[in-house]
Amino acid sequence: MFVTLSIFQRCLMIKFNLFITFFSLLLNHSSFADDTTNQRELKNKIYNFSSKNIDADMSTKWELTGLYLEKYKDNYTFLKNPKLKLFNSNLITNISSETAIDPRGNMDEIYLKSNVFVNRDNPSTGDNVKLYTSYAIFYLQKNLIETDQDVTIITSDSTTTGNGLSANLDSGLITILSDVERIVSNGDQLQTIKGNQMIYNTKTGKWLVKNKPASELKRNIENKVTTTFNLN
Repeated sequence: MFVTLSIFQRCLMIKFNLFITFFSLLLNHSSFADDTTNQRELKNKIYNFSSKNIDADMSTKWELTGLYLEKYKDNYTFLKNPKLKLFNSNLITNISSETAIDPRGNMDEIYLKSNVFVNRDNPSTGDNVKLYTSYAIFYLQKNLIETDQDVTIITSDSTTTGNGLSANLDSGLITILSDVERIVSNGDQLQTIKGNQMIYNTKTGKWLVKNKPASELKRNIENKVTTTFNLN
């Protein structure tokens, strides 16, 4: 009986130590994630924030909302659960993520992190494009979204996956940089198309398959994404 109890106690101690180790790792990860803000002096924090950009013709160019916004003395801005809505002629684009960083506080470059989702609607045609990835940089003045991470693009008749992306929202061209696979549904039939690079024209609904990956563009994007998000 004594031996059984000792083994049981030992198992409990091992489980407890494993729990403490795991909890410590979580704390260390959390501290690392907050290093960029811990080193800065907080200016103000706004909950349930909302902001609009209106042009000279009094038309709304974009709307930004979120759970909270932290503004620091050096204008570095941290956003929790940001939702950005863009209005471009008859197109409406919604961009969201778990967190985002605006390093200069001027809505020029927005760094989106975790569960990045882009949804573009064309109310006049009923066309819809959905884009999913983990990290992305959105250049607001250029209307350009870029990432070197895995991406998934869903249209009305296809699901396309690949690695790396450059999406110009003005021209409507979405380039998937490498390792692309597109599954197209045609009634009850499914067709798989593979390519080293694919370009989707959202205005015409047409896809272009290329044999060579966009290696140089991917390398440039990878350097920016890795530096921005401290990825190894």
